[in-house]
Amino acid sequence: MLKSDARKELLKKRKALTESDCIKLDDLLLIQLQKLDWSTTRIVGSFYPSDAHAEPNSLLLVKFLKYYIPELVVVYPVIHENGSTMDFYEETEELLVNQWGIHEPIPNKLYVPEQIDTFLVPLIGFDQSGHRIGYGKGYYDRYFARTGNRVKRIGLSYFEPMANFEDTHQFDVPLSHCITPWNNYEF
Repeated sequence: MLKSDARKELLKKRKALTESDCIKLDDLLLIQLQKLDWSTTRIVGSFYPSDAHAEPNSLLLVKFLKYYIPELVVVYPVIHENGSTMDFYEETEELLVNQWGIHEPIPNKLYVPEQIDTFLVPLIGFDQSGHRIGYGKGYYDRYFARTGNRVKRIGLSYFEPMANFEDTHQFDVPLSHCITPWNNYEF
């Protein structure tokens, strides 16, 4: 299957989810998240979920991680105005909304790729090899190319993996893990 076809199919499935469905799926994702090894995580990169796309509630998962790892630092992406790169900044209470309607922290304290040890990664879907479908802009692939393979890249998906995508390319950086409401995958 091509990524573009999978993206359309999965966005349609997401759009059919009710708020109640999402709450149940988020609770199941939390159970799967608790099964992962967090012993080496001190700084986690996360994302603010988009209501427009029925994304998994990463804020619920981060709340658990902060409880489980009291010294945890959470950082969030800020997409630069040039529109081609992003960096991660420590969370702030006040948020900005970028040109795409995505919430971002006020960019005060930058964390470089070498400092972040784990990422919770937004995605639309993923395949059996850990390749993700995002929204097609390539921000995460470009950022992950800067981190090397030492970091955990944990995708959050409401749906199980699809058959391997036919159109992956050399710049795609696969996930190291992905959790769904029913399973925990390691690649």
